[in-house]
Amino acid sequence: ENKLRGILHTTFEALDRAQQHMFLDVATVLQGQPKALALAVWIAWHGADACLLFEDMERRSLLSAGSEGRLQMHDVLVAHGRHLLLDEGTQLPQHLRGSRLWVQEGALHGFIKGAAVLTA
Repeated sequence: ENKLRGILHTTFEALDRAQQHMFLDVATVLQGQPKALALAVWIAWHGADACLLFEDMERRSLLSAGSEGRLQMHDVLVAHGRHLLLDEGTQLPQHLRGSRLWVQEGALHGFIKGAAVLTA
């Protein structure tokens, strides 16, 4: 288990800063939500490159949009993302330490509202 966690952490650290945010967003809030919604918000937050960053993460099999266009992530990756945020010993950069709500209704509303503020 520690070997797998090490591999997952190395993979996470190799991601672009925006991709790290995107990974944690899906692991904590956006699993099962429409890809189009997430991309609209990520574009507002991270710029037009968000689409290319998403495609790169799909190629790496870190996340995907299922046949219905909804975000999916393997349970092991979800657990790793949550572990990164919960484990005090994890050396996450400060920009990733912000709180992420895991209660679906409130978190999704906050996610969308934050993007609306950025694009206004």
